[in-house]
Amino acid sequence: MTRSSEIDIPAGPRRWESADVGLLAATACVVLCTAVVYPLRTIAPPVSAGVVYVLGVLIVSTYWGLWLGLFTSVASALAFNFFHIPPEGTLDVAKGENWVALVLFLAVATIASSLAEQSRARAREAEHRRRQANLAVQAAFALLLDRERLQAATIETQALRRSDEVKTTLLRAVSHDLRSPLTAIMAAGEALGGEGISESDRRALAAAVSAESTRLSSLVDKLLDLSRLEAGQAQPRPDWCSIEEVVAAAVDDLRERRDLVRVSLDSDLPFVRADAAQLERAIANLLENAVRFSGGKEALVKARALEDRVVIRVVDRGPGIPPEDLDAVFEPFYQRAEERPQEGSGLGLAIVRGLVEVNGGHVWAESVPGQGTTFVIELPLEKRAVRPLPLTQEAG
Repeated sequence: MTRSSEIDIPAGPRRWESADVGLLAATACVVLCTAVVYPLRTIAPPVSAGVVYVLGVLIVSTYWGLWLGLFTSVASALAFNFFHIPPEGTLDVAKGENWVALVLFLAVATIASSLAEQSRARAREAEHRRRQANLAVQAAFALLLDRERLQAATIETQALRRSDEVKTTLLRAVSHDLRSPLTAIMAAGEALGGEGISESDRRALAAAVSAESTRLSSLVDKLLDLSRLEAGQAQPRPDWCSIEEVVAAAVDDLRERRDLVRVSLDSDLPFVRADAAQLERAIANLLENAVRFSGGKEALVKARALEDRVVIRVVDRGPGIPPEDLDAVFEPFYQRAEERPQEGSGLGLAIVRGLVEVNGGHVWAESVPGQGTTFVIELPLEKRAVRPLPLTQEAG
């Protein structure tokens, strides 16, 4: 009875998890990161060394939650501006490129806080499930108790492992995928402020800033999309939609590269019931991936209707995928061995799978090494759906 009573008592928050302790920890992290940046300024520009503050944001968000993480983000941005961005000792910003760096830093820190809070929530959920399992087995025979304890331990281990994976992928994104375009933008911005730059060089640098900003914006959007999908917050708004219109919009998203895609759709494809915007993003990600790996050759998107489903295929002319990697390509941050890190974030296919599955479909890859890859999307048809007929005046 004593053992059961101990299990019944819910554990309260630990003393070090209180808001007061968290506030002290946030302040300490900001002060420590501010001090650490000073010696780093001798080997790197101040705006580049500012990434140190993100580590403090991650620590506070992981252990004390989202709000203190956001507080740390704002405090870090203010400290970064006051102590390290010229003119120092004020909250003014002298150069436009420093404004860009400051705003992007705050955006990255906010995203880091949000993702760390999701990891924290998963850990709390795992703890709650473990306690529920313990309560459920109190009245069972000794064998059942041991079995449930093992199951609870397995659930907790899986949740903690998943939490570690989220933290690892987040740190990887912050340390490389986000830092690379930031570094390029800051370098181009500093060069634009220099003397004796020709008009052609100035246009090239401005184009580089625009391209890297677009790349950074796309990466942040993908991180947010993946975060919403993993949190179950990307619920579709299904409606009848045309496959032809969805594919056409996805091809248009490629802009100047749209001519590298050939479209071959069966005539009179039935309408499907899905979220057209989510389906468009999924196909657009597949087309972007296909064009990137086709080496300037024409990629292909085609679709046909079967008895109870519509099948969409996106075919590239790339090197193909080994059989053992056909499932792994849909994992976040996966990159093929031959793909250089700067060619992609490794998030596109994970987002494709999430968007297709929340709309009731399936997606997989088919490939023969050396002969390209085909990504297949299957969407269910509801009662052999056909194209809606145009409205006509009713008789009588």
